[in-house]
This record gives sequence, structure tokens and C-alpha cells, in this order.
Amino acid sequence: MIALVRYQLAALGHSQRYVAPVLLYIGVVGMLHQDNRGAVLPVFAVTAGALLVVAGWLTIALVDVEDPVQRMVTQAHAGSPYRPTVSASAAVLTCSAALGAVPVVWSALAHDPRPTGPELLTGALAHLACAAVGIALALPCSRLLVSGLGRTLVLSAVLFSTVLLARWVPLVFPLLHAMNSGLPSPALLGWTGLAASAVLAASVLLTANVAARRVG
Repeated sequence: MIALVRYQLAALGHSQRYVAPVLLYIGVVGMLHQDNRGAVLPVFAVTAGALLVVAGWLTIALVDVEDPVQRMVTQAHAGSPYRPTVSASAAVLTCSAALGAVPVVWSALAHDPRPTGPELLTGALAHLACAAVGIALALPCSRLLVSGLGRTLVLSAVLFSTVLLARWVPLVFPLLHAMNSGLPSPALLGWTGLAASAVLAASVLLTANVAARRVG
């Protein structure tokens, strides 16, 4: 699995499809941290929401690097229809964790007033949860299940917007909304982490299963 994750990271790097989403995210972070004063949690809420979109973008970019023939070769070498999807998700989650650390570390070093430990922990967990949900939503929108770039863009945009803006979707919206008002409760943090992990695991398994049946 480690070799597969390294292969996925190398494929994403050589494709250079990461450049646009990463630059967009760094631009958002830089714009929000120009002042570096005031409450830090609302800033984390915005950068975490942006990371959800960027993680999904990176997922689609990585999965779509391989054409169907290359994907079958990778699956044959991996020995399982699930390992390529799991490794791709792990590779994007690794990249997203690095991106999510940027605003957290930046705030810890330069924000005024300096964020407390619980605030930094909340920010880190919010970014990880949003990244996991972004990957989970993007997998079924990728070439594995959806043919055509136009359909992929429309479907992913609808899913991302719904999760980020709809109050009745209890994934990341309750946490991001609470961060705009103050420090969220530990119960809300725990629920968001569990929900994001469960959605990511379900998306990986279901997407890989459907994709394998199509190939078969």
C-alpha cells in the first residue's frame, strides 16, 4: 500500500494537475491572513471549506490521470480492485493535510492574539474533516463512475455546494457554522470527525466496487 500511495503521489506530481487547486488555496489563505488580527476560528472555517473543494479537485485530477487501460494495469499489479482507490484517497488526504497545516501554522506564528491550543486543534481537525468529505464526494464524480468532464464538474459542484451550504446535511456545515460563533463543543468535533471518516470509507468501498463491476 505504501508503494501504491507513492505511485499515486508521483502520478499527481508528474501530471502537474495539482498546480491550479494548490495555487487557488494558497491565494485564499494569503488573502484571509493579510490582517492577522481578530478571531481566528472564522478564518479557519473559511479555509477548511476551501480545502474541501481543493481536496475534491485533487481527487478528480488524480483519478482521471489514468485512462481505463492504465487503471486495469494498476489494478492487476495491486492485486485488488480496492487498493488503487484507497491509495489515491490516501495520497490526496496526505496532500490535503499538508495544505491544511498552512493556515494553522501561519496563525500559530503570526496571528494576533495568538490562538489557544484548543483553537489550533479545532482548526486542524476541521481541515482534516473537510478534506476527507471532499475526497469522499469527488470519488463518485470522477472518471471511475462518471464519463465526461462536463458531468463531473456539474455533479461535483452540486455536491460540494450542498455539503457546505445546506443546514440539513450534518457533515461539516454544523462545525463550520459553530466556528463562526466561538469554540465548538468536543461532542461536535467528535461527531464531525466520525461522520467524515465514515463517509470517506463508504465512498471508497462503494466507488471501487461499482468501478470493478463495470470493468468486469
